[in-house]
Amino acid sequence: LSLLYVNSLTFGNGIMTAYLLYRGMKLELVGTCRGIASVIGLLGTLVYHQSVKRMSLEATGMWSIVYEFGCLALSYGSLFIDLDSLSLTMLISGLCLSRIGLWVFDIAVTQLQQERIPPDVRGVVGCVQQPLNAFFGLLCFPLCSIVPSI
Repeated sequence: LSLLYVNSLTFGNGIMTAYLLYRGMKLELVGTCRGIASVIGLLGTLVYHQSVKRMSLEATGMWSIVYEFGCLALSYGSLFIDLDSLSLTMLISGLCLSRIGLWVFDIAVTQLQQERIPPDVRGVVGCVQQPLNAFFGLLCFPLCSIVPSI
């Protein structure tokens, strides 16, 4: 779960917004895309509930992470497309659609932790999980600074 936080393919940290503006996208369109990604992310909570009703919690977590990586693969594939409009469409579509997988997986893992970790150590696990999430979220910024210069 923590490794998902080292992701620059999100509108939440500003890196993607700066990249899209650098690529010539209008600020209004970037804002609209951010809103669409947020709404799709909220749909992830509804998808989670429907999925858990139909299959196990583990199966829900598994399909959601596979879905997440499939969508991010679409975004990654956009780097190899020379046509700017198609490249940006692939990037943003993959990013927006991946929010469903991200939130379903996040909720599934959190629920698994609450159900499977004994109550006497649940707080310890949470105290390790949250700093790991923060560390990987922070690691995204220096990596994005280093990678373009390589």
